[in-house]
Amino acid sequence: MKDSTRTALLVGVRTLVAAACVALVVVERKTIGWGHLGIMLLALAGLMALLASYNRRYQ
Repeated sequence: MKDSTRTALLVGVRTLVAAACVALVVVERKTIGWGHLGIMLLALAGLMALLASYNRRYQ
């Protein structure tokens, strides 16, 4: 696989994961409960993991 194809695929996957995490936080925000809070925290942890992987690559 060429490097440009791999990079484009990686950016696409990261974008989809980030969009899914943000959507989870927004959807679960409307409901109250420990389960929904846990889902929101997991989504926020996913966003933090994405940010950490991005920063590690360009450090």
